[in-house]
Amino acid sequence: MKVNRRGSTAARVVRIADGALIAAISTASFAATTGADPAHIYAPGIPTLAQLYEASEYPPPANGPKLPPNKSVIFLSCGQLAVGCAGPAVAMEKIAKRISWKYKIIDGAFGVNDGYNSGMRQAIALKPDAIVVHGIACTQITQPLKEAKAAGIPVVNLQGADCDDPKTQGGPSESLFVNVQFNKDFKTAADFFYQAGFTQASYVIDATQGHARVVRDKYTGSLQGFYQAAGQDAAFAKCSDCKVVGTVEWGPTDGGAGGVLNQKFRTLLIRFPDANAAVFSYDSVATTFGLAKAIADAGRQRSMIVVAGEGYAPAQQMIREGAVTADVGQSSEWMAWAAIDTMNRFFNKSPIVPEGIGYRVIDANHNLSREGQDYSPPNPPIDLQGTYLRSWGVK
Repeated sequence: MKVNRRGSTAARVVRIADGALIAAISTASFAATTGADPAHIYAPGIPTLAQLYEASEYPPPANGPKLPPNKSVIFLSCGQLAVGCAGPAVAMEKIAKRISWKYKIIDGAFGVNDGYNSGMRQAIALKPDAIVVHGIACTQITQPLKEAKAAGIPVVNLQGADCDDPKTQGGPSESLFVNVQFNKDFKTAADFFYQAGFTQASYVIDATQGHARVVRDKYTGSLQGFYQAAGQDAAFAKCSDCKVVGTVEWGPTDGGAGGVLNQKFRTLLIRFPDANAAVFSYDSVATTFGLAKAIADAGRQRSMIVVAGEGYAPAQQMIREGAVTADVGQSSEWMAWAAIDTMNRFFNKSPIVPEGIGYRVIDANHNLSREGQDYSPPNPPIDLQGTYLRSWGVK
């Protein structure tokens, strides 16, 4: 594997968006990069690097019903301390101001101390026109969802499995969400996370030129982690000399720089000294939870491809600094626009449609956002604000 050394000779400290501090890496441990041929197919059925650098996104719907005025929306966040949870909530706040809707964020705090159920009931008590939940499965808030339905409050779902998901523990039941449709090729949250995992694994296969030995995390707090790992497994199964050698499972209370996940991952690195790639489900796993730093501390950064999962500014900064090789970008801003578009269609009794949201692989030489900015699709060709406002009749 070809290694490219980047950065200054001095160790630095990078402050990331959610307030955590990450010790940047000295020249002794710059991230491994790949000498792979971008056009070469390293496994049948796996997109090339060149294809991965292109997007599965396409422009959002150009036509839609007129936006009703003076609506009120409550956003229940999966946990504002994680950049991946905070991103869509903060983005929607800006959009709500632009369209003159009332808006409030309630922090579900990763469900700790029953934060999801209590957050839902706080939201219901405020009697909004709609509630948005992000990254929270229907099964985690089933009873308050039924209470919201009885109160006539629609609950719009971003990136959470609905109760009718076939993998629901105990079997599927009725749908209780108004679900955002992400993309014509992967509409549901299950499909979306499966595609995320498949894309991550595809990059690893190409970057290791078809010879991957992978360590990874797997989130067990909801079905998101199941589907993301399933997508990774489906991709690795297409590669004859690729293997997941170790997986650390974790739940909502296991994060943090000194948490159980971090400790278990450091042990995993010791157990598998020949691992040449790491796949992290979310950006916060690499950044706030410190797993990218764990690789550096183990002296493994030159020899491992490190792939994160969302495209937020902190992870992109780690690409610049050499702590992460690549990220699978998805736009939190687009998620927010799409949720409001879904609400608007629901309010107008119009069909829910795919919103065009997809993925675009980011590495040091492809698709990096400006410093300090989260991933968002290039404009042109995709003008999120202009397209959505025009479709809603907002000037």
